[in-house]
Amino acid sequence: MSGNRWDQPGVPHKGWHCVDVVDLRADGESADETDYATCQMCGNEKIRFVHIMHHTDLNDNFEVGCVCAEKMTDDFLGPKRRESRLRNRAARRARWLQRTWRRSAKGNSFLNLEGYNLVVYPTKTGRWGYKIGDRFGPSTYPTVNKAKLALFDDFWTATQDNERLWASD
Repeated sequence: MSGNRWDQPGVPHKGWHCVDVVDLRADGESADETDYATCQMCGNEKIRFVHIMHHTDLNDNFEVGCVCAEKMTDDFLGPKRRESRLRNRAARRARWLQRTWRRSAKGNSFLNLEGYNLVVYPTKTGRWGYKIGDRFGPSTYPTVNKAKLALFDDFWTATQDNERLWASD
């Protein structure tokens, strides 16, 4: 689907809701490497953050940019907020490895954030694991940095709505 659908008969302009928002830039990827999408509503935008929109009168979802998502939902705050959250996540993940990780008495790297104890540790098999409080991560990783990034992803998923936790980051 491409082209300008704002003038196409049978395509509703209002009554849409957002199913999801996706950041097309892979973690650590540069702007030059990003495969941008074209807005399926206006056809003109080079979009990084794809708002997946659904309307009950149509079978297919539309993948659109922020401005079209605002118009389609008649919500001029929500799409920007969702996009901003993804943009902030990408920036925080990029800085995660540069944080000041402390060293425990056992020699493990750790952070204490707003009551959360985050630990990265070597396993007996020469790989790396992580813990969030008393909960162990589901897998092990070949390097300490890969374990730290997996820890970030898990921790972000569990705490992304905690404004106080992420405000000072």
